[in-house]
Amino acid sequence: MLQPINEHTLLNKTTIETDAELLSRMSKDDQGAFEELYRRYWRRCYLQVLHRSGDETLAEDIVQNVFVSLWEKRKSLRVQHVGAYLFSAVRFRFITYLKSKLHKEAYAFHVLHSERDFQNPVEASMRVKELNEAIDKGVAMMPPKTKTIYTLSRSEHYSVKEIANKLNLSEKAVEYHITQSLKTLRIALRDFLAILFLLQEFF
Repeated sequence: MLQPINEHTLLNKTTIETDAELLSRMSKDDQGAFEELYRRYWRRCYLQVLHRSGDETLAEDIVQNVFVSLWEKRKSLRVQHVGAYLFSAVRFRFITYLKSKLHKEAYAFHVLHSERDFQNPVEASMRVKELNEAIDKGVAMMPPKTKTIYTLSRSEHYSVKEIANKLNLSEKAVEYHITQSLKTLRIALRDFLAILFLLQEFF
């Protein structure tokens, strides 16, 4: 279970370092800097997922994975605002969860809170199958470049800048394709109001 880092384990500083300074130290394998960033942001990231899902275990897992990824990318990471980066990463991980890991649980949670008469497990299973097919159809409708950028952004959690560098595109071009991919998914998922609501909440 995720717990805040014990402040006594951090380096004793007389001044508060900025996020940029901590990122710089972290890029040089300074674990204390990483732990300080974790202490600053883990709770807000955790509450963001918990508020949307109501699932403590899911919130812990997503936040844990985001911070592990932050540490793994420490030498190549180029971000100006680490808080915004972490919150975006958490959002993307949660949406990926809806798409690829626990469709049944996620969908049932939201539907059962919005449709009191939706209690037939056979019908629920059919709706989940329909949801998966609708998502796959939406992704298939995307042009090749848009599909590639969507996959890098939502499934592999690349930042806009990282995608731009990888594909030799401008950041504006990447943002355009991400926007187009979400529009396509909204059309494909128009019959799934719970998922559409989440997309609107996160974007």
